[in-house]
Amino acid sequence: MLMIRQTEQQDSFEGLEQLLLRIESHGLKSLTSDELIDFGRLYRRLASELSSAQALGIDEKRIEYLNQLAGRAYGHIYVAESKGWPSVRRFFHRDFPRSFRKNLLFMLAAFVIMYGAAVFAYAVVNRDPGKVDVVLGPGASAMIDQIAERHTVRHNWMPQDERPMMSSFIMVNNLKVAALAFSVGVLGGILTCAILCYNGLMLGVIAGAVQLRGPQVALGFWAFVAPHGVIELTAIFIAGGAGLMLGWALVNPGQYTRKTALKLAGREAFTLVLGVAAMLVVAGIIEGFFSPSMLPEELKLTTAALLGVSLYAYLLLAGRE
Repeated sequence: MLMIRQTEQQDSFEGLEQLLLRIESHGLKSLTSDELIDFGRLYRRLASELSSAQALGIDEKRIEYLNQLAGRAYGHIYVAESKGWPSVRRFFHRDFPRSFRKNLLFMLAAFVIMYGAAVFAYAVVNRDPGKVDVVLGPGASAMIDQIAERHTVRHNWMPQDERPMMSSFIMVNNLKVAALAFSVGVLGGILTCAILCYNGLMLGVIAGAVQLRGPQVALGFWAFVAPHGVIELTAIFIAGGAGLMLGWALVNPGQYTRKTALKLAGREAFTLVLGVAAMLVVAGIIEGFFSPSMLPEELKLTTAALLGVSLYAYLLLAGRE
């Protein structure tokens, strides 16, 4: 009677063996949703029977069979998170854009803060050009004059041999700004707002001062800024939004303790900052090699528009089920 029961039980795992053969040949993705559920159910039953067989000390061959089967199934159920290229691809295809959309309100808040400051500075400088040093501090007007001078006459103001070094310098500088805007968020988000405001003031002052030099200077300036700026400024908004997330977790932890709320927000924000780092590397390459090139302004502006559409299509659509 016992032998009959054992044979019936062994036969009952033929379905699991068939599923394992398919998994070992074609991977878990070869199973349908129903088959995956069956796989989990059969494995749980197998583990239960193996535990009983070991406790009762029944037929050693039976225990060996169950052990081998359990070992094969275990390796496919408890799989460590994949590293390398698959996880990098999953991060950019799914994790980063989903995190952006999930926390979009914080990015929009960063956008409003920075562009509010930019519009204010632009208006001040247009009304009174002498207020540049008042808005940005002593010496700012000399810096603005230097920037405007680059675009007064069309020329190669960044020699080819200097571009690799400048590209690296730009990347490092932008990464520092983004990291600072993010990290000081743990102080309640106040310093993050201050960094966003300062960058907005600088952008508005430069835009206003360049505009006063005439339409040709303004065209040259925006043709230089736009190709990398559409990525760079978006990255700053995201980094600033990540900092505001940390600040909001401290100010309004909700149902959690502040420590737990900060930890949860930190995980989400760190995903965003990793994506920002990749964006700033791309922006640095464009700023170092494409933006200062002698290509026509119309081509640069068209490229900027295409980059902007592609970037926001990726952020808003990638990773959707």
